[in-house]
Amino acid sequence: MALPPPLAPPLPLPGEAIGPAAPSPADAQRYLSLVAAATDRLMAADDPGAMIDSLFALIRDELHLDVFFHFRRDGDAVRLETSGGLTRAERQAAANLDIGPSACGQAMRERRTLHLTDIQSSSEERTGFVRSLGVQVYLCMPLLHGDELLGTLGFGRRAARPFDEEERRLLLLLCHYAALAQHRLRIEEALRRGLDTQAQLLAELNHRVRNALQVAIGLVSHEGREAPDTGTRRALMRAAERLQVLASAHRPLYATADPGLVDLPALFGDVIAQLRGETGESPITVGSPVAVPIERAVAAALLLDALMAQGAGVPRIGFTVNGVPGNEMLRISFEAIGWGRIADVIDRDRLMARLCHQLRATLTNEDDGCLILVMPHDGGAYGACPAS
Repeated sequence: MALPPPLAPPLPLPGEAIGPAAPSPADAQRYLSLVAAATDRLMAADDPGAMIDSLFALIRDELHLDVFFHFRRDGDAVRLETSGGLTRAERQAAANLDIGPSACGQAMRERRTLHLTDIQSSSEERTGFVRSLGVQVYLCMPLLHGDELLGTLGFGRRAARPFDEEERRLLLLLCHYAALAQHRLRIEEALRRGLDTQAQLLAELNHRVRNALQVAIGLVSHEGREAPDTGTRRALMRAAERLQVLASAHRPLYATADPGLVDLPALFGDVIAQLRGETGESPITVGSPVAVPIERAVAAALLLDALMAQGAGVPRIGFTVNGVPGNEMLRISFEAIGWGRIADVIDRDRLMARLCHQLRATLTNEDDGCLILVMPHDGGAYGACPAS
């Protein structure tokens, strides 16, 4: 729970001189409880309008309030965010109010609190609207966060009793917390918009890359089919196959929570389906999510393609992560007849050797039917959950 600031020394209202006050212990305790409860609500709020509605409900009876208005500033525009104590027609009138000549407009322009009394006897233009509501006393405060003007918050009474100094101090303090909470909500909204934009850009980039790769795959495949000799056809078809692996790396890109990460088991399953034409469930087991940056995922997928090119059947693949956070190791096992023998050809296969070097991986065999790949795992740094 956020702790409220002390009630002493007293906080001055902007633009007004306030002399020292000595509230009774009972009033001070009651106001302190209100501040604590209001702080909890404001700091936990996730909607600007509901936040002020909740604040009004909390303090309405204690401070004998009849109406309130919260005008929100968005750029050069000011609109009614929420209000209380009004009929539907009065709310509509408030939403259509010309804010410029009103008391709230003045509070925003001058960035100071206005405490207006005896409104029913006044003919001032700035009090015209609240006067039509039967309000006698009106306190309007600008919502400020540093130099940023967020809007205004105003409270009215139909009774003629002005707000005393302690009530004004309390409302100013709550207004400060409301401005802080509203600023937080605006920052969070901006961050969400930024993340949405990032996700959209990444999706567009992913789409364009995949389209470009599909064009390249089509061209290389066509050249392979038209090649006059068997060796050229085989080389071109292998090139098309590897391009297809690169394209596959973009398909599971959004299976993880973080942009730029690839679900490696999902990618392996996709590669196997592409190479062997199998659409059923891949023989892959994983204890917990294994996500890696896309460049490492591509290298791992190309290594899987190179391993399967050795002519062995489709293996059962198991993923486990071991080690302490920051020093995890990813262990991938390939189990099928003949897969253990692949470890003997790694030094003679330049592509596999380079991919292992890029991944900082080692390939060993436990027996003729089991190949083990071990490499550093970046999951701790990138948000993946290591296996327990």
